[in-house]
Amino acid sequence: KTKMKQIKKITGVLLILAMIFTMSATAFAANTNAHTITITNDKAGHAYTAYQVFKGDISNGKLTNIEWGSGVNGADLLASLKGLSGSPYASCISAEEVADVLMGFGNDSAELDEFAKIVGEHLSGTCNSSTETASSYTINVTGDGYYLVKDSGAIAENDAATKYILKVVENVTVAAKSEVPSIDKIIVDADDTTGKGTAQDVGSSVSFKLTSAVPAMDGYSSYAYIVNDTLSAGLTFNNDVAVTIDGTEYTGFTVDQNGQSFTITFKNFIDQKTNAGKDIVITYTATLNEGALATAKETNTVNLEYSNDPNNSASMGKTPDKTVYVYDFDIVIDKWAEGENNTKEKLANAKFVLYKTDNNKNLYYFYNKTDKKVQWVELADDAAVAAAITAGTITQVTTDANGAAKFQGLDSGTYYLHETEAPAGYNLLKRDVEITITATYGTDGQIVSCTAASTADGQYQKDQPIENKSGTLLPSTGGIGTTIFYIAGAVLVIAAGVLLVTRRRMNKNK
Repeated sequence: KTKMKQIKKITGVLLILAMIFTMSATAFAANTNAHTITITNDKAGHAYTAYQVFKGDISNGKLTNIEWGSGVNGADLLASLKGLSGSPYASCISAEEVADVLMGFGNDSAELDEFAKIVGEHLSGTCNSSTETASSYTINVTGDGYYLVKDSGAIAENDAATKYILKVVENVTVAAKSEVPSIDKIIVDADDTTGKGTAQDVGSSVSFKLTSAVPAMDGYSSYAYIVNDTLSAGLTFNNDVAVTIDGTEYTGFTVDQNGQSFTITFKNFIDQKTNAGKDIVITYTATLNEGALATAKETNTVNLEYSNDPNNSASMGKTPDKTVYVYDFDIVIDKWAEGENNTKEKLANAKFVLYKTDNNKNLYYFYNKTDKKVQWVELADDAAVAAAITAGTITQVTTDANGAAKFQGLDSGTYYLHETEAPAGYNLLKRDVEITITATYGTDGQIVSCTAASTADGQYQKDQPIENKSGTLLPSTGGIGTTIFYIAGAVLVIAAGVLLVTRRRMNKNK
């Protein structure tokens, strides 16, 4: 019995010690005040850092016994807050009084953003950082308090930093607030369904449309928004930019041109903060110029530069380039006739005009060398065509020694070659030659198939072989041919000789 009593006493003591140890461990764990701040963000490659602004005790989500935290230089921070123009902190002498002022500000208010930026200027360097490289990001902190979370990693070119986050910390999850704007470009009335590729006559005006949206500018006190547009040499900017925001004309921009590039700079863009999410539409035109005659395609590229860090006004991001493509085509005549041994003999000096039809009207090609553009002239009949050729108001081409001649700078479509003069000894074509140029575009706007072929110099051209027939020597029947004329001629020559000899003899006998 005594032994049994001793065992019970020892067991009781052990249970008491176990309870004391458990309670001590729990108290120790509670005193460490270990918490996690989880940041959600749909982009990888960020890094976040948390700084304790106020320390205190958390009870029911409220912070009590407030003092300056370990992550800030409290004295310098207070001095900066008090030094603000019309400062609401002017009478504050402690962290607790500053916290009382903050209580009067609403969540996500401009006043709270201003406070966060000033805190960001007085961080002490004592901080905790996330270690993840993709969302969600976790920061482990020790100590109750009010924390500032900053986006502290390098910001990629097509990205943006979040504004400072302020949070009373237990275990909390917050969403990073950063928006990356985008911009897109299409050709108005393009040939393809995506608006990225088209063909036009040289000299035509091509309309372009850029679309974007007003970004959320939370935490920014200013915001740069600059559109950069670059045209290849075959496109001439017409300096006719127009902008709307949410369908209303917007004039708060400047346009600056430098060679083949121009920028559209939105002034005081932060004023559009309340229009976040509203559509921005930019339109302008460019002329397909004579330079396009020597290239396969013309390009028009846009990107957008924008503010990407609300805590650093000098930091800028840039969107990827978006490009559209403009083409033109040539028609190249290959004039030939069948020579000896089934060879092709190239024919020079054949003359052609080119026309197309529109609503049963014939429109003839004219390359205006003064204005350097393709024009189309309506003519009613062959007499009018002949008069226009003489007057030089439509273009007539003549094949060279290689049987070649070309019409340049054409849109896709159906055309007709009309021979106005055949080479000497050859028949004039009785029928006009129909030529159709079609192109299929990829999703990026570039040609993937075409009835014209890309040549060594890059230009797309449609080669059109045209055979000519020589004049024909027709046979005849019922005639005596030329022999009778040869015989008659010989008889006359002989007779004339006999007569001459006879006369000389008669003259001698006299």
